[in-house]
Amino acid sequence: MLSPPVAERPDSAYCVDPLLADDRHEFLMMTSANTADSQLSARLHRELKLIANARSIDAVLLATATAARELTGADGLCVVPTDRSAGVIATVTHASIPMPDGNSSLQRLILSAVDSGEAIVQQRASLTIELPQGRRLFAETLLTVPLGTESGYSGLAFFWRDGTGPSAQHLALLPALAWTARLALQAQLHEGELRQCRSEHRSQARELQHRARNVLALVRSIIRHTGQNAESAEEFAAYLEARISATARMQALTIDAHTGPELEDLVRAELTAHAVPERQVVIAGPALRLTPRAAGTMALAFHELTTNALKFGALTVPHGQIAVKWDIVSTPAPTLRWRWLESNASIAETTPKRRGFGRELIEHVLPYELDAVTRFSITPEGARCEIELPIDERSTVPPDLRDGRNS
Repeated sequence: MLSPPVAERPDSAYCVDPLLADDRHEFLMMTSANTADSQLSARLHRELKLIANARSIDAVLLATATAARELTGADGLCVVPTDRSAGVIATVTHASIPMPDGNSSLQRLILSAVDSGEAIVQQRASLTIELPQGRRLFAETLLTVPLGTESGYSGLAFFWRDGTGPSAQHLALLPALAWTARLALQAQLHEGELRQCRSEHRSQARELQHRARNVLALVRSIIRHTGQNAESAEEFAAYLEARISATARMQALTIDAHTGPELEDLVRAELTAHAVPERQVVIAGPALRLTPRAAGTMALAFHELTTNALKFGALTVPHGQIAVKWDIVSTPAPTLRWRWLESNASIAETTPKRRGFGRELIEHVLPYELDAVTRFSITPEGARCEIELPIDERSTVPPDLRDGRNS
């Protein structure tokens, strides 16, 4: 139970018993026991309900400041965040006035009381409280109540001026306001976290739906084109599995619905999946992150070029070489110029006679989906492919999002 001031301190501060009850019902019962006047008890109960029912942090602070003014004549209150950054002042006319200085004399007084773990009254002659836009507020007496950490604020202090301060009866009422405010602030903090979680869950659900639709569309396209080119059920099954595996590798490198893999990672993943020796491959080009849409089609193109090299091209002989290089040209518009060049192979007798899915993909699908300009040819030394891809929102991720952050 709270008691009147029991001792005068040399620094003009004195303590009241700290309120230790966290349970709200027990707390209100304690407060009612301390308030003999039934009318005052009814007023206190009404004000506590207004604080508890406030629907925002500003509303909680305004309701607490108003209650303190009505019941004890306090001029306002100040709360200091748990991270001890600049506090916030509330009065009956302003719900939230940010303090410009986190190291102000007022804040230092509050934090010193908070660190003691006790509800402390501190008296200072004409304590100046600096406010935004050069305004000032004067106070002479503070009652600081530690709030813990769960509410997002470490302490709350009521202040008075013009020679006034809390009476013994006020000391029984004010911690009740402070701790009810603490519970209300804690509820608002949790409500804010819940709203953020709900928003993130909705965003994630939309992203998953978007990715699922894109993957399904890509798989349908793979099935359709594979079926058109396969000559047997066995060939259809083998090609379909390989192409879906290439798509799965691309998905594993994709960050979210808007941010796909790095171009180099996409190339290396395909070559690694087919156990292509590093000595037979040269890879060089600047960092560039693709969108999931572009990555899906490009991954299939890399897959087709790699399997073609393994069956008919440079990777059929130990000394065959593949150079995968790209650069960015800026004229007439920013463009990715990507090249696949095979050498040191002799493939005149093993070149496939029919037009396959890979060539169809490179020469028709890439231009249609990404407005790319492509060139593909078979030379005696192996396949040569060049893809010029416009750098725009369809194909590449802007630099500020390449680390995986999504706006």
